[in-house]
Amino acid sequence: MIEVEVKAHAPDLGDVARKLSDIGAQWIKEEYQEDIYFNAPHKDFAKTDEALRVRKVTDDQSKRTFITYKGAKLDELSKTRVEIEMGVEDPLRAAAIFENLDFKAVATVKKHRTIYSFDDLIITLDRVHGAGDFVEIEKDTEEGMDYQEVLNHIFAVYEKLGITEGFERRSYLEILGIN
Repeated sequence: MIEVEVKAHAPDLGDVARKLSDIGAQWIKEEYQEDIYFNAPHKDFAKTDEALRVRKVTDDQSKRTFITYKGAKLDELSKTRVEIEMGVEDPLRAAAIFENLDFKAVATVKKHRTIYSFDDLIITLDRVHGAGDFVEIEKDTEEGMDYQEVLNHIFAVYEKLGITEGFERRSYLEILGIN
């Protein structure tokens, strides 16, 4: 799967939430995410632009855990990349497996995320501890598909929200200065 994603700094998430309501976006839920990022023993993910994480997600209804691999970014404009994700039962055991294979936990990123849907896009409003506030708009596509149309749609939605600058290709790890 290819995750087509564009992230932007958000000076006022409340204003963005109002504009999302104005354009007809649907609020889905709020959740707290804690991501533990790992580096590999055989290559440096900071140099290869890859990521491996264990994500703990907590919301009003449940607690879930995922392992996610993200490949290198595919273009110079967005954060579009291969993403492979699967659910796991226990975040501590998942982390322990990686550590026993000599993967090193390098950072933990914590965020409060509010999730909306609009058209066929997922829009998230993120308050990232130590990094600031951001808007992410994304859509998953199949590998091999031309994703330029999706990018055009994402940027059109940003325009509807009044966001025309402050786009960010760096990961939250990079923004936090963790390599």
